[in-house]
Amino acid sequence: MTQSEEMPRWGVVATVDEPAALVAAYVAHHRAIGASEVHVFFDRPNPEAEALIGGVDGVFVHHSGEDGWARGWRNKRPARHQGRQKYNATRTLAETDLDWLIHCDADEFVSLARPLEWELAKTGEQKAWLRLEVDERCYLSKAPGADIFAGAFRRRWDGFAEEGLLFYGLRARYLHKGLAGHVAGKPVVRSGRGYAIGVHFPLSHWDSTVNDLPYRPSYNARLMHFDGLTPLHFLLKMLRRVTTKVTGQPVPYVNSRTAQFNEAALRAEDPDELMRLWWDVQGLRDYEAEELVAHELLIRPQLAIAEATRALFDDKVDLSPAGFDRALIRHEADLIGRLHDAFGFDPEPLVSSA
Repeated sequence: MTQSEEMPRWGVVATVDEPAALVAAYVAHHRAIGASEVHVFFDRPNPEAEALIGGVDGVFVHHSGEDGWARGWRNKRPARHQGRQKYNATRTLAETDLDWLIHCDADEFVSLARPLEWELAKTGEQKAWLRLEVDERCYLSKAPGADIFAGAFRRRWDGFAEEGLLFYGLRARYLHKGLAGHVAGKPVVRSGRGYAIGVHFPLSHWDSTVNDLPYRPSYNARLMHFDGLTPLHFLLKMLRRVTTKVTGQPVPYVNSRTAQFNEAALRAEDPDELMRLWWDVQGLRDYEAEELVAHELLIRPQLAIAEATRALFDDKVDLSPAGFDRALIRHEADLIGRLHDAFGFDPEPLVSSA
């Protein structure tokens, strides 16, 4: 359903550094579910992706730093990608004519029970933002799916600290509240109030670090998080994090995430061990899936992301796991070279078979 002039207009913004296929799917999905605008900031040049999405109605192509980092960064590129995400999202919120803006990454896709504008129209003026709770993609089989979005989705488990070890055994060390990635969700932020947008929540002003603006969880929309679109994508993400050096205060990852990074580094030279790590983090045994379903902590929705992508881009986009991995190796050639020098890492044995 498209948005009418009487209803609030909403859109999404992402800072991306991904293969063209994922960027195209992000654009197609959010336009298909009703986003009036999709703002894509390329964190480094990606001619293939830019050419693919550049002519799509409602899509705005940007480049990180295209304005000289004029808003609050002393004309200097933030060293951390989280800082660039905050900058780009805040700039978009300040400049947009939209009523609401969602800040979510290229591997995060909004899912709706009903058109989002219906909920936004009913949201009182006192609420600065809505929080999208996380559904995290996991796997029920080691075999590749029909496309990079196949699988089921885990939900936050508030009793995990007490019960997770008994349920998952030692694999529980890789999870926080039952999820391998973040549990904080992502924000749908009201425009026109001078807010900044952090990674997970808006801020009353640029220099704030406090989550103190009034909000409520959305009762209609959630966030599908694909924490790696393939095993190789996930493992490269872990190895990138463990080898990224930053100045100042370290990024405050939870212990379970740090365990994933460190274990990936220890296994980086052995592709079989890396695949065991991926399955330990993201795989579910049949009995585990049944138990999670019984407690409403696992869902198996019918996704239309691939269909929306084909509808918009025809056969220009390959969403097969094998095709994505080949594109990923080309896209991350520099990172893979560094990982080979540091660990002897070889991506070829990790490429999906279909």
